[in-house]
Amino acid sequence: MPTALCRAELVALQGKDALAFAHAQFTSDVASLAPGRWQWSAWLDAHGRVRAVFVVLRVDDARLLAWQPLGDAAAVRDALMRYVFRSAVRIDVVDGWALHRLDNEAPAAGRVVDLDGGHAFALPGAEPRVAWLAPATSPANDAALAAWRRGDHAAHLPLLATELAGEFVPQALELERIDAIRFDKGCYPGQEIAARLHFRGGNKRHLQVYRIERTGAMPAPGANVVVGDATVGRILYSVADEHDAGGSALAVVVDEARGAMARTVDGHSLSPCA
Repeated sequence: MPTALCRAELVALQGKDALAFAHAQFTSDVASLAPGRWQWSAWLDAHGRVRAVFVVLRVDDARLLAWQPLGDAAAVRDALMRYVFRSAVRIDVVDGWALHRLDNEAPAAGRVVDLDGGHAFALPGAEPRVAWLAPATSPANDAALAAWRRGDHAAHLPLLATELAGEFVPQALELERIDAIRFDKGCYPGQEIAARLHFRGGNKRHLQVYRIERTGAMPAPGANVVVGDATVGRILYSVADEHDAGGSALAVVVDEARGAMARTVDGHSLSPCA
């Protein structure tokens, strides 16, 4: 039986211009995405900073789903609507769906499999995980979600909570590593600034996974990472371990602080992981 993990934040784009609209707005090469395939992508603001990180699934010829593991579907839908103009595209929030973990054999890399009214695909990593986005039929399982988030940390997935929208450039989130951004496609919001940083260099922040020795609640998204008296980064998301008082977190930190012992302002000790 599939295990429900959490509500799925899903935006649906459909209509004869859905593919072209998404290609013109998102950072990945959506135009080359064939039906039954998926890819990581993102949406930038006009200043080249990341508003949202998501998976794009092309579930049929004229319908795309954008799944934000940590985002807010309604906020992205409302913001995207301002760019529709005369495009023949309808943008809706998909309500009542959940992320489920499947223990089935993983679909082939990049493939989306239609399954019982939903869509299943395998997230790559040392231990591939099968995600199934489908109508929720059971309560969310917090322990299973925590285990899933630990897998996200292990894969260094730069998931972005809503409160961190507009905080980071694509390079700081390492979007190119997961093939979520292209600099050789047509223009999209923020593309010129992001491409300039890509080709000329200058980004001095990257991802860092930390082991947490916590003294209370886990750090929230946006919590500052401190080395000595200097703030060197911010937590993207964190998760507690299953059986002890520790946990892990993925953060964006300045390059000179990567690999250094750190802490949060509320007393969590942060030990860098490989």
